[in-house]
Amino acid sequence: MRALAEFIMRGRVRAVLITMVGIPLISPAALALVSLRRGGSEGLMVLAWALLPVIAAGLSGYMSPLMTGLAASHFAAVFCGAMLLRGTRSWGAALVGVTAVAAAGILLTAHFSGGLLQSLLEAAEASGGGQAEQLRQVFGSEPLATGYLSWVSAITVALALVLGRWWQALLYNPGGFRQEFHQLRMPLPLAAAGMLLWVFGLVSEGLVFWGAVVAFPMVVAGIALIHWLVARRGWGRGPLVALYVMLVIAALPLAGFLCGLALIDSWIDIRGRAAK
Repeated sequence: MRALAEFIMRGRVRAVLITMVGIPLISPAALALVSLRRGGSEGLMVLAWALLPVIAAGLSGYMSPLMTGLAASHFAAVFCGAMLLRGTRSWGAALVGVTAVAAAGILLTAHFSGGLLQSLLEAAEASGGGQAEQLRQVFGSEPLATGYLSWVSAITVALALVLGRWWQALLYNPGGFRQEFHQLRMPLPLAAAGMLLWVFGLVSEGLVFWGAVVAFPMVVAGIALIHWLVARRGWGRGPLVALYVMLVIAALPLAGFLCGLALIDSWIDIRGRAAK
């Protein structure tokens, strides 16, 4: 991974090449790395080149409006998150920003594509195999479909930003990413509002995924706190492996626990108390 990061940072052409090929996670992370290290003007140039094949594929009909909007909003959210992180040096602000931009991108895509659920159903019917009926059962309404895709988009954008920041630390500040991530803590008003909206989403029909979207920065803050605790106690990688396996198996139930943990940390400052 270090060799790839070095390749990206050797020049604009190489960075553009990596972003234009459209490798999942890697291409947006390359955009994040350039934006974080070299600033907005260079990042904006790479973003423009990254969007060029996406827009061309959409205009030619090779990509559907749904896929074009998803790809474009994904790159845009990564760029915005990188700029927020570079400007504020706050993971809390960056996570709130990428979540908001990712959700806005999904809503705009839904508007201009004639509805996400309808677009997904049409694609499923075209592929055959009874997938359309399964989609109707899983996503019974447009808010469920948009909420789910916004949640997934926020996760993937955050992963790309994390990878880009890790690359930056690997090349220019070894160990810096670990220290920075371990100190992630959400402001109490944001944590409290996120928890309330998460609970509201759980009890409201069709809004469960939108609750997860709002609570996503708190979930990451809870994960960061566990990373810090495991490192402080010297427990090795076992607990972290178990955590991520559980996130794959039961993401939404575990998200509630992580939100609660982040809220407690925002309230009493667990790291600050431990340092005394």
